[in-house]
Amino acid sequence: MDTTYIVTFITWLQGSSVELVSLYLFITSVIIILALLRTLGLYGLYAYNIIATILANIQVLKVSQFSFSPEPVALGTITFATIFLVSDIITEHYGKKAAQRSIWLSFSSQIIVTILMVLTLGHSPLAGDAAQTAMETLFLPAPRLVIASLVSFVVSLLIDIQIFNALNTYTRHRHLWLRTSLSTMVGALVDNIIFSTLAWVILAPQPVSLQTLIFTYILGTYVARVLIAIVSTPVLYLSYYFTKPFSKPSHLVQEQKKGYAESERL
Repeated sequence: MDTTYIVTFITWLQGSSVELVSLYLFITSVIIILALLRTLGLYGLYAYNIIATILANIQVLKVSQFSFSPEPVALGTITFATIFLVSDIITEHYGKKAAQRSIWLSFSSQIIVTILMVLTLGHSPLAGDAAQTAMETLFLPAPRLVIASLVSFVVSLLIDIQIFNALNTYTRHRHLWLRTSLSTMVGALVDNIIFSTLAWVILAPQPVSLQTLIFTYILGTYVARVLIAIVSTPVLYLSYYFTKPFSKPSHLVQEQKKGYAESERL
């Protein structure tokens, strides 16, 4: 009874196209991001990236068939792409150091969740304990996936932030659309290549074929991430209307002013 409405809603979603459900997910994510930015500022964005990092690593366990791909595509792409969006918002409003801090917070959180869930799974299950099986499916870490995920996560986001910040300096804080799109596209490609190659070829007990690697795990999700990068650009502009002056910690204001002053001298 308590899950009737949720199950009905899920059934309705499953009757829609995969692309339409993905659009719902993206729009909902954007609404949440802007709401957190408005109410909690930087700390709300930190919280979002931590949650999204953990969820994306769960969502990637599920694949779905998109019309633009000949092969099934691993999910988690939408949620993970919004992490790049949030990182760009943080860089734009709070500076490079704040964005880098977000990476390490998310990185640490994923490790903590993995450790705590391993200890939780260590409790002896009761007979017929369905929860144990479900939790093992979601949280029993495959070392190769953990390594691939963490390495690609840190490297790709650091590259994304570096490119965004460099373009910000080069364009003298103009052309927000350019630095948003370009930094996300490059960072996403790096992430797809590193994660997919490590997880499904180098560290995999049974490596996938080159065709599957390229079209399912690299290009399959990258097409979606490029589209997300394009539609995310208006969100960056919109974020200016959701940022309150008091939401920016004073030390970050000084860091950002210092960065702008240095770029003006270049």
